[in-house]
Amino acid sequence: MGVGKLTRKGLPFSNVVATGVATNNVTPGRTINNMQLKLGGTSLTKAMLSMIKIKANGKVIFEGTGTQFDKLNAYRGQTTDVAYLDLPFFERAGLTEYDRAVGGFDTTQGIQNITTEISIAGATAPTLEMILTESAQQADTAGNSAPFAGVIAKVLRYPFAMATGGTLPITVPFGPQNGAVIKRLHIEHTGNMTGINVKQDGLVIHESLKAENEYEQKRWGRVPQTNLYTIDFMVDGNVNKALDTRSARSLEWLPTFSAMDSGYVIVEYLDTLGNI
Repeated sequence: MGVGKLTRKGLPFSNVVATGVATNNVTPGRTINNMQLKLGGTSLTKAMLSMIKIKANGKVIFEGTGTQFDKLNAYRGQTTDVAYLDLPFFERAGLTEYDRAVGGFDTTQGIQNITTEISIAGATAPTLEMILTESAQQADTAGNSAPFAGVIAKVLRYPFAMATGGTLPITVPFGPQNGAVIKRLHIEHTGNMTGINVKQDGLVIHESLKAENEYEQKRWGRVPQTNLYTIDFMVDGNVNKALDTRSARSLEWLPTFSAMDSGYVIVEYLDTLGNI
């Protein structure tokens, strides 16, 4: 490829209707850095995107609502726009090219199909387009595979609910069988989360109250979001500080709440396609 970055329109979506599931296919063959949704029509907002799924070889690798993905982008310091929604594999907040490129979705080997499913609810005469930002196969200057080739960014979510205030143990995959590297874990809640304690193999690896956690993130140029408690292991942009759970014997996430609450645990992973 004679250019370092390629920007092109994706294949058209089908079934873009007021309420329904719009779908399209993405042609593999390059490294996908970003998928951008362009929203248009009489009325189509991110809040009307009730579910977004990206699948590779039939496996879900991105999952969340339009509002959730918009919050994740805003947290990283990205300027948001009502007409555009980014679904990034590339880590724009990374310190170095290595930090930024880790997680890029190299579709040149072993990827037979990529599909997107966008659930729309309550729109009026909507239009939907995809704009892809791509680069060449992940390799060094000698043509050898880059050290992070085969690792892709994933965003997966898990629901939670608790009837009263207190501490709610939360479990996400860890260990040799299905552990992965976690860049960030976000807890989207209704407003009552006050702090969290995270332990790996009995050792406290993160402990914070809401105000302390958000101040540290602001120091590094991140933008804390309302009702989104973010535990950011690479807040300084260094991906080597992300949490590698693959060797963990135990991993405890212990958020505390002042009252009844519910929502989603949203995890940003670096992982191989065939794992979680």
